[in-house]
Amino acid sequence: MTRKPHTTNRVFIGRLPSGVDLVGAITKIANEEEITVGTVAVHGLVQRAVLTIQNQESKLSERVERDGGLEIAAMSGTISQFKGRSLARLNGVLATRDGALIGGTVALGTLVHACEVVITELHGATLSRDFDMETGLPLWKAASLLLSPGE
Repeated sequence: MTRKPHTTNRVFIGRLPSGVDLVGAITKIANEEEITVGTVAVHGLVQRAVLTIQNQESKLSERVERDGGLEIAAMSGTISQFKGRSLARLNGVLATRDGALIGGTVALGTLVHACEVVITELHGATLSRDFDMETGLPLWKAASLLLSPGE
């Protein structure tokens, strides 16, 4: 098996305006800047969170929505191709005012309160997502780092 290394290309650092859709804004930037492969880190707070969590038995996504200020405890993700366009896919852990944590895949509808974002464009092999029958998730095609789980 031949692994395909990536190297860092451009890095975009900045703040998103309050009220914008987090995933939508990062996806828009990726498409405007023609970033086909990259990583994303997000720091700050959201006004509203919409997350999905996959039920591994049914392979269906369950939606979790929370309003009110939520602190981003950790949030990162990737940019890759999906149906011919760049798409940001983020996973995050958010803290409520009382310290409870919720996490999952960040979905459209998550609204920024004050977010700082670092987008790192990577150069190397192209990564594209497609529906994976085994997991029910949109996963990278032909990007496995190992041939089998036992390696």
